[in-house]
Amino acid sequence: MMKKTILAGALSMAMGSVANAAVTSVNITQMNFNGLFAATGTLSSDGTGVMTSVDPFFNAHWTATAQTFFDATGTTTTWAGTSGQGAYNYQFTLNPGQIAWGTMFDWNGNVGIPVLNIMDCGVNAVVGDACVGTGTPMQTAPFPGQAPAFNGVVASVSAVPVPAAVWLMGSGLVGLVGVARRRKAA
Repeated sequence: MMKKTILAGALSMAMGSVANAAVTSVNITQMNFNGLFAATGTLSSDGTGVMTSVDPFFNAHWTATAQTFFDATGTTTTWAGTSGQGAYNYQFTLNPGQIAWGTMFDWNGNVGIPVLNIMDCGVNAVVGDACVGTGTPMQTAPFPGQAPAFNGVVASVSAVPVPAAVWLMGSGLVGLVGVARRRKAA
């Protein structure tokens, strides 16, 4: 009876701490660019997605296509290249709970405007939580230096294994083996 109780306890502790939420997609709701403009679309962690304006932005609608997704926290990351608007080189560091997409905007005849979209969704985000954009200054025309931010809602999350939980479960199982051997020897 004791062996089953110990095993059940070890498994429940391990399973209770095995997963943290990792945001896998965000439904975009608005762009904050010196005022709020309604937007729609979904950006996904596979680096895909399209978002579009609902409200016109300076009398024209925009469309943005995701190019790449970033979620590595605590290290400097680079998104660089050349687009229809020229060379760009974004270097940034994400804090825990933040994610980012490199996107290319088309607006009012301007094609391939590189915009880095960094969002703070929270460390343990769940579906329905708000993701608040942190503006990143644009590096190319037509609005160099301006920092649009995109807000949204967590659309999906996935479980990410926590290595400490694996060690906890492993040490619990090793302990159970020791208890079983001791009982057999007695």
